Amino acid sequence: MNCKDVKENLIDLLAAGPVDAAVTAHVKECPSCAQELESMRKTMALLDEWEPAEASPYFLTRLQAHMREERSKAPAGWLAWVRRPVMAVSLAAVLAGGAVFYRMNKVVPPLGSPGAGTAVGDLEALEKNHDLYVNTDLIDEITGGPSSDVTEED
Repeated sequence: MNCKDVKENLIDLLAAGPVDAAVTAHVKECPSCAQELESMRKTMALLDEWEPAEASPYFLTRLQAHMREERSKAPAGWLAWVRRPVMAVSLAAVLAGGAVFYRMNKVVPPLGSPGAGTAVGDLEALEKNHDLYVNTDLIDEITGGPSSDVTEED
């Protein structure tokens, strides 16, 4: 039997419970395990001598006073017990309503249409907005086109 197995059973040996004979024999032969058992015995003896400190004579009085104060702070009335669950349910309803509203107003491109940023999608957007681009003088001003105030020298 090794020391690890014996140390797991030392508390049984200390409590005078049913212990395997091999554990007792090992403790007699192994000085490390015997020292561990003796240390446990000393600790138990110290715990037997220990007595808890006396509580203050006014402890219970102060505790009861604090409890009365806390009870007086609690909301009174027939709706006091309803308040917390109603708040939780209303918050859940607001969150669910917001999720539904978000889903309903979300713009979803139709199936089969190319997305923005792809070559086909960009060409379709240019074709759709062709009249707008043709009638805009801003493009001509930026590029220096025919409606620009820039004059060419001969």
